[in-house]
Amino acid sequence: MTTRLARLGCLVSLILAVTPVASPAGVKRVWAVNDTEKIARENLSSPLAAGNSAWDGRSVKLFGARNEVLAVQVIVEADERGIASLSLRLPELKQRGGTARFAYVPPGADPTDSVGRPIQLFALNYMHVPGPATAHWIYRAGTESAARGMGWQPVQIVPENARSGRGGFPLGVPPSSNQAFWIEIYTGKERPAGIYEGAIEIVADGRTIRLPIELELFGFALPDENSLNLMVYFEGSQPERYMGRNFDAEFHRFAHRHRVELVHAYDEAALRQAFARFTGAAFTPAERYEGPGETVGHRFAPATFYGPGRAFESRESARSRSDAWMTFLEKTLPGAITFLYLPDEPGPAQYPRLRELADYVHSNPGPGRRLKTFATKEYVPELDGAVDIWCAPPQTYDIARARSERAKGREYWTYNGSRPFLGVPSIEAPAADPRSVAWAAFKENIPTFFYWHGVHWFHNSQKQGDRRQNVWANPVTFDNRGQPGKEDTGFAYGDGVLIYPGLEVVHPEEDRGIAGPVSTVQLANYRRGLQDHLYLTLARKAGLGDLVDEALRAIVPRVFSEADAKSKVGWAEAGDAYEAMRLKIGRALAAK
Repeated sequence: MTTRLARLGCLVSLILAVTPVASPAGVKRVWAVNDTEKIARENLSSPLAAGNSAWDGRSVKLFGARNEVLAVQVIVEADERGIASLSLRLPELKQRGGTARFAYVPPGADPTDSVGRPIQLFALNYMHVPGPATAHWIYRAGTESAARGMGWQPVQIVPENARSGRGGFPLGVPPSSNQAFWIEIYTGKERPAGIYEGAIEIVADGRTIRLPIELELFGFALPDENSLNLMVYFEGSQPERYMGRNFDAEFHRFAHRHRVELVHAYDEAALRQAFARFTGAAFTPAERYEGPGETVGHRFAPATFYGPGRAFESRESARSRSDAWMTFLEKTLPGAITFLYLPDEPGPAQYPRLRELADYVHSNPGPGRRLKTFATKEYVPELDGAVDIWCAPPQTYDIARARSERAKGREYWTYNGSRPFLGVPSIEAPAADPRSVAWAAFKENIPTFFYWHGVHWFHNSQKQGDRRQNVWANPVTFDNRGQPGKEDTGFAYGDGVLIYPGLEVVHPEEDRGIAGPVSTVQLANYRRGLQDHLYLTLARKAGLGDLVDEALRAIVPRVFSEADAKSKVGWAEAGDAYEAMRLKIGRALAAK
């Protein structure tokens, strides 16, 4: 520790000698950390500052494949004086011994326009978590698996050109606190393998501090197609309400760059209107998109969502509607994944009606019989034969039963999260939780993970009274306390909100001036996990099964029914563990 700090002190002294300043800035320390860590604003003693997978005590280290989005955080610690004006730059990365480069281009008005912008810069916004959540289906407070990230936690990843005072550069940093910057680099598909070098420039009250940065680019590419589907429910009316106009195109581009698919119910007219998203034409440079999944279309076209809807309430109408839908879909998009969403999270009292609804479709003599039924429920004998796609909550996901159902030709998915069975995207949970989900899915051959909402800004029946939640100011996004006639399932931080509004007309004091969506550490780590899933899939196909098994034992030794409700979580919670395995697999694949 002493040696590392001395080395860092020498570096800072050298920098200051090279860049003289008239007055000292309030910078205590500058360091970097990987994207699967959350450094609380008040945490000035993190052991990761001495070294981690992205930081050797002197320089920033990154590695990755082609067609991958990489990210790193730069942490600036302010001393007791604070920092009035803080910003960050990364002009370029140049290939060592070659001519290839990554060049920074400033952002435009549309934050989802990624064409020609391989380097993107952001600042993290912090939200205060005063104490444990009480939504027991996410975790149980006081147990070994409870999330413990209290205090000022990093949440939103705010573009550099946001409004001054609302996350845009430059920022002010209060005394004795942190400010994290977030750097994203899209590696592209054509750059040659090798080492790319540059310097990160941190400008604090007129003084420039430079950190060397090095990126090792492997000689293989991640596929454009995902090896794990991650579908997130999306209500376009929520951005329209909060941001003042329709932003569907921007939100879908944004999600696509995160390898996530935003889903909702479709009919024939809605699908025709969104057809370019399904063909992939909406995800091309001509449509302001550059990144993973160029020209790759959406896969999910559910016939209904969060329930069967009126068209399926009777046998006659259900047969008519399912026939029309399947005839249209199989002709228009024959590869699309569709389903009838049965009553959500059904209890025993609903089982007879659910079986009846399913029979309307299954007994159909026409093409509508091919419409699969979907239930957010673990297998129960009472529903055997009625459900084609089981989507079990993690806390009741039985690994043996899932394998048995798949052997019968049925599908078995999972959704949301529940510590210690599966990671949760809560504000106070470790950043690794969303990343671990893809590892758990790979281990158990789960093809699709479903998250219940991405933009739950306007509360539905979970909250009475004024439901216009100020999601930028209040971290509580699910609140079921005190509801007449309903079980009190408590409240949760950040639940259902993976994306935040860049514009705000409902709460104008929170307006960031960003004409599109704003990401979160949670969403970024879902993407990180999806990319890990591709590493594991490529490695398995390349004959590196022993290495894959080693990685799974290291990262997800216990998930789903392997876990015990009273135990600690059974997945790695430190970003370094994931990065160590990704590096090992990446270099093994590059050597093939």
